[in-house]
Order: sequence, then structure tokens, then C-alpha cells
Amino acid sequence: MNFPSEILNIEHVLFSQYGDLKWWPAKTPDEVLIGAILTQNTTWKNVEKAIDNLASENLLDLGSLSNASREKISTLIKSSGFYNQKTERLLGISRKIYSEFGSLHNLSRQGMQFCIDYLGQMKGIGRETMDSILLYAMDFPRFVIDKYTIRFMTRYGLLQDHIDIEKLESIPDILNHDIWRLKNFHALIVELSKNFCRSEPLCKNCILNKNCKYYKDKSVP
Repeated sequence: MNFPSEILNIEHVLFSQYGDLKWWPAKTPDEVLIGAILTQNTTWKNVEKAIDNLASENLLDLGSLSNASREKISTLIKSSGFYNQKTERLLGISRKIYSEFGSLHNLSRQGMQFCIDYLGQMKGIGRETMDSILLYAMDFPRFVIDKYTIRFMTRYGLLQDHIDIEKLESIPDILNHDIWRLKNFHALIVELSKNFCRSEPLCKNCILNKNCKYYKDKSVP
């Protein structure tokens, strides 16, 4: 398979089906960062409850959050699971960024590579979380490499059994570093994964099964 042409074809088919998914659903970059921490190891439905609770106490910006007590935060985000751990991560990250840069916007002005190095050193920010923050909160041309993407693209035949990070990292080039397309393409893959390419896949009615290696191999008698 030609990786760039297949990526463009997948984007076209998924967009024709799902359109603009308007993801990430947040009002501010700070809210995106907070949501990216809260969504670790849980569903977005549980995150929404935590976000609503934080919003009700005006704690959806890094400045306010960095001054809140551990007890208050942990109570408000309980629905997201692992709430004590996530409280420590939220406090650590918000206090560091706010004290050193004053805002997420000021941090983003340092450039993408600086932000990659800076965020990568923080406890609680792994590759997927960092990708989400860089793309959705900072508007950098970064593609989110998550379990949905890896699972789908491996099944489709675009990745080998091992993770080919370089291929996935080339997606911003393939999509012309278009921030909206990068955001929506990731959202489209997540939507496909929820509907069809699940841990137990529903291949028969999948809109991409025609070219999918997993489905074709599975269908051979």
C-alpha cells in the first residue's frame, strides 16, 4: 500500500460519512489541556462530568486551577477515575506552566519543538496526551498517535505488527500541515473505531472494509 495515497483516501471516505466532527469540544486551550489529563484511562462521558464540575467552580483555567486545593479538585473530578493521581498531575502541570509562562498561549509561542521537550518532561504527560495538547490546545501540526489509530491502521494494513512511528509522524506532511484537517482526521478515526473498528471489530458493515487487509484476510475461506 502507498501510505500517503491511502491516508488521503481514508480521510475522504470517512469525511464523506461523518463530516466535520468539531473535535475537541472545549471553549479554551486550557480546557483542552485539562480534558487531555482527565481522559486518561476513562471514557469521555466521565470526563464531561468532571469538566462540568470544574466549570461550576470556575476552575477551567490553569491560573485558577493552580491555586485550588487538592481536596477540592479531587472531589470535583471524581467521575474521571484515578482522581487522586489526576489531581496531582493537574496541579503539577498547571502550576509549572502558570508560574513559568503565565499562560498556555505564552508557552506555545516558544515553538513546537520547545513545547515537545517541555511537556515531555512532565509527569503524567505521555505521547498521546502530549500530541492532544500540541494539536488541539496549541494548534501545532501534530497528529495524535493513540490506541485507536494504531489498531485501525495495523488492521487496515498500513502498519506492521510493530508500531511504525515514522509513518504516523508523516501524516501532518500528507495533510499539508492543515490544523483543521489533522484535528478532524484524528476525530474521524476515533469515530470509526467506536462504531466499527472496536477491540472486537464489526467488519461486515464497515465503510472501509473494501481495502482493509484484516477484513480481506478474515473473509478468505
